Amino acid sequence: MTTRGNALAAGERTGEPRGIAAFREHGPVLGSVCMALLGEAAAAAERALERVAAEAGSARFEASEDLLVRLLGMARVACSNQLSKLPIRSMSAGLAPASSPEAEAALARSGLGRLKPTEREAVVLHVVGGLDAAQVANACGIDLTTARTRIARGVSQLVEQEKQR
Repeated sequence: MTTRGNALAAGERTGEPRGIAAFREHGPVLGSVCMALLGEAAAAAERALERVAAEAGSARFEASEDLLVRLLGMARVACSNQLSKLPIRSMSAGLAPASSPEAEAALARSGLGRLKPTEREAVVLHVVGGLDAAQVANACGIDLTTARTRIARGVSQLVEQEKQR
């Protein structure tokens, strides 16, 4: 068995709820998605992940269900709730030297911050979460055409922002 699936297999052996085992398995991806959606708000990302963990522990997961897609859908909602509580601020002020990884990360967050929230969610789920358009549609509760449109518009805007830099 590959590394992926070990937490689920171990959870089945010990009687751990599927949601908790899936959360343990996909935690790094969930953390990356929350940080991408929330920027540098580590405390907010942590609260969002705590909420996802609580929901995952109490949710009923079907055997045929794609657990990562369901968890990323939960993370999207939890991050959206946390984002609404954060102050609005510019990411462009006080950047590190342009060649540093910190500056590149700040510019990426700034670029994501300029997207519409719906496009930002679709792009982050697609790029950071590794979901295809159909899975993004499922996680966001939208149709496939809308998911494809949001991903394409978001990526297009990020490319335009990069060209202007």
